[in-house]
Amino acid sequence: MELICTLTSPYARRVRVLAHELGIKDQLKIQVVKPRESSDFLWTINPMGKVPTLRLDDGSSIYDSLTICDYLIATFSPEWGIKQQISYWDYRTRLSMLNEMSDAGTQARRLKNQDPPQQNAASFQFDKIHRGLTHIEDTWITLESDLSMTSIGLGCTFDWFLNRFPEIKWTVSYPGITSWFNEFKLRESMENSQIPS
Repeated sequence: MELICTLTSPYARRVRVLAHELGIKDQLKIQVVKPRESSDFLWTINPMGKVPTLRLDDGSSIYDSLTICDYLIATFSPEWGIKQQISYWDYRTRLSMLNEMSDAGTQARRLKNQDPPQQNAASFQFDKIHRGLTHIEDTWITLESDLSMTSIGLGCTFDWFLNRFPEIKWTVSYPGITSWFNEFKLRESMENSQIPS
């Protein structure tokens, strides 16, 4: 299997962390690309030209990070994470919210980097992120103390915010998430997939 990705993507990092936790990281070849510079290649394996994309040994492709993670779990460890799920729909809703927060961060970064910067539009995206993190801080009682796709997703997403927007005082605003993250980031899977500086 081959994971076509960027190493800075929180979506691709979820896949990389999961592969490590499932004990299959050696079966997952990583091909790093720059999507805008690799569009011709990407379109041959994913018509949307997006990463991460998982290319299987038979040449077929799976895309969208959640779908890739579902495939890896179903293929290599179907029981993995089941005991750690709350209800199935709450579990999927949490994963979707984490995706929406990462999407908002990507949009905010793009808007801030425009010339001139689109500050109001970026602030609208940051408001989404803050509402999501406040919801997690207030309602995820255990803060995903057991390893699951939601804990992996939260860890990768929060770390991405810390790295991409260091001017925002995330750790002050979200002490519960920060306390949890400071322990979670010590997992070997997280340390071996750190975002390049």
